[in-house]
Amino acid sequence: MDGLDLGIPAGQKVLLAGASGSGKSTVLRALAGLLDEQAGDLEGQAAPPSRPGERGLLLQNPAHALVAATVGRDAAFGPENAALPRPEIHERAVEALDAARVDVPSSREPLATSGGQQQRIALAGALALGPDVLLLDEPTSMLDGPTAEAVREAVLEVAAGRTLVVADHRIEAWLPHVDRLIVLGERATVLADGDPDDLLAARPHLLVEAGIAVETSTVDRRPADGPGPVVASLAGVDVHRPGSRRRRRLEQPLLRGVDLELQAGTITVLTGPSGAGKTTLLQVVLGVAKPAAGRVALPSRERIASVPQNPEHSFVAPTVRQEVTASPWATDEALAQQLLTRAGLAELAEANPYTLSGGEQRRLAIIAALAQQPDLLVLDEPTVGLDAQRRGAVLELLEQARAEGRAVLVATHDPVLIQRTDARLDLADGAGGDAPPVPPVGSDPSPDRRIGPVPRTRWIPADALNPLVLCLIGILAAIGSFAVDTWQGGLLALVPTVLLAPLAMRTLGGGLLRLAPVLLSAAGLAWTTAFLGEAPSLSTEAWLLGAKEAARITAFVAPGVLALGSVDATALGDALGGRLRLPARPIAASVAGLVRAGHLGRQWQIITQTRVLRGMGSPASPRVLAGATLALLVDALRGAEQQALAMDARGFATATTRTWALPSPLRWPDLLGAGIGVLLLVWPFVAEMLVG
Repeated sequence: MDGLDLGIPAGQKVLLAGASGSGKSTVLRALAGLLDEQAGDLEGQAAPPSRPGERGLLLQNPAHALVAATVGRDAAFGPENAALPRPEIHERAVEALDAARVDVPSSREPLATSGGQQQRIALAGALALGPDVLLLDEPTSMLDGPTAEAVREAVLEVAAGRTLVVADHRIEAWLPHVDRLIVLGERATVLADGDPDDLLAARPHLLVEAGIAVETSTVDRRPADGPGPVVASLAGVDVHRPGSRRRRRLEQPLLRGVDLELQAGTITVLTGPSGAGKTTLLQVVLGVAKPAAGRVALPSRERIASVPQNPEHSFVAPTVRQEVTASPWATDEALAQQLLTRAGLAELAEANPYTLSGGEQRRLAIIAALAQQPDLLVLDEPTVGLDAQRRGAVLELLEQARAEGRAVLVATHDPVLIQRTDARLDLADGAGGDAPPVPPVGSDPSPDRRIGPVPRTRWIPADALNPLVLCLIGILAAIGSFAVDTWQGGLLALVPTVLLAPLAMRTLGGGLLRLAPVLLSAAGLAWTTAFLGEAPSLSTEAWLLGAKEAARITAFVAPGVLALGSVDATALGDALGGRLRLPARPIAASVAGLVRAGHLGRQWQIITQTRVLRGMGSPASPRVLAGATLALLVDALRGAEQQALAMDARGFATATTRTWALPSPLRWPDLLGAGIGVLLLVWPFVAEMLVG
């Protein structure tokens, strides 16, 4: 942004338009008062907000805006930062979720929902503080047409009497509802500013000149010989939603009776509302998910290429040129150069893929897939977040792939892409054939709005205890372990831990997994003590000394590991911040970080699957593991930066005092838990007395 002068009167509705990279997102952050010194050399004046949440900012990537473990707590995050009374926090969260048309229960995990559902949840988080100014960065980019219209109506309804600034590439739907159109050029230069009707009447080619719109494509839409043979097919396929085997036995399939034929030389699109199962069905076609029933016929793995929704998840090479030929199935150097030229990336051949713009990254991911010369090309939302010019470049690549005789399958909400395809499978009814419709994932005409605790997969007695009591058990057990002075006393001291362990383990396997590092450390300590201790090396006396040290370290750590392993991060934050009144900001930030860390497994799975599909090796190969680790680190760092911005946009930056949406009560079971802690404190002393 360079020398921008912009004033927006209170109550005005503004549409911010511009090509990708023109600075729309930066302008919105400046208006929100959330630019800092790390963003560049800040000059000029931008008035900061006068109160927390005065300016509600919705980020372009909704996954980065989600900060809590459940949908309800995410909507409550802003009102919590404003230190509102608890009843008002619940009231505002419910109103915001309803206003944003969120169709999932408040107990759902936000990051486990579809991209479109995440967009609505993030919008609810921006609305919950009742902002005077709404700053929305592409609020409908990941939504299907009907849902986008519903969310747009909700935004306009909520924006009544407020200032509204919307940055969007789908400007046509917003134009009738805004008072002002601001068109940005490079470095946020204002190319046009005024009444939308007057501007477009006076300058009919304004949007094309600004790179926002493009002329019709010159690429032939159909190959000369028409569709070719069937490349892949699904017949009567049932697809379960991702989840545990237990859930799959109890729940109906997400999709039933899906019939799909993919012919060479055609583009087929999957459409349907957010959560209808488009991405899940793509995983079946790619062979990474198995259907519950039906027949699937696919080409061999090397004849299938895919492009994930986030193109960065597929990058494996340090330069653009190397990225195109990174797959062992992409061996034609001449074709790679031709694809670089066709995609307009030849001049960026030596650049790092992570430094490209969003549109350039998508084009790179597509040509890297085409370099494999696949029979089947599968893409997940390849045009989301792109302006018309860059979307046109992506469409040309897809149309050229069709003209070359490839079968192309795309999951999309983009109406322009849908219009330029040969076949369409609409998953709006949750079924692909004549089977009874199944509701989309998480959809509910009257979802539960109660802001309750994080739901448990399986209840255990430890769940009845306050997190502070569970912490106390671990602390007292650690103190008591210092009494262990003999191997006999150490083994006897572990008896209560062994007997009480099932009360804190949801599954035997999960409990043993948590204890594995403790037991391995104890075994290592026993070995080194027996080998290097004061007693003769590896003698009976040395082994008994090692057994004592192993028992002591196990008694020191194991009770705390078992007790705290059953504690939810959100409940612990409520206890530390709400009951102990510890500093609010560190507690809330730690909880948000722990929630985000809990979803790294999902990101890891996506990244490793993408590399396996590119032929880089098996999920356990060192090359895949090393590359996936770096990609996950980059993704986590970028996500953390964006999440911090989203938290500050909801009043976190000034939240020195805070109200917690849920209480952290102490009940009668906590007395029993405290007694267990005292037992673990005293018992090692008693055990040593019993053994002499």
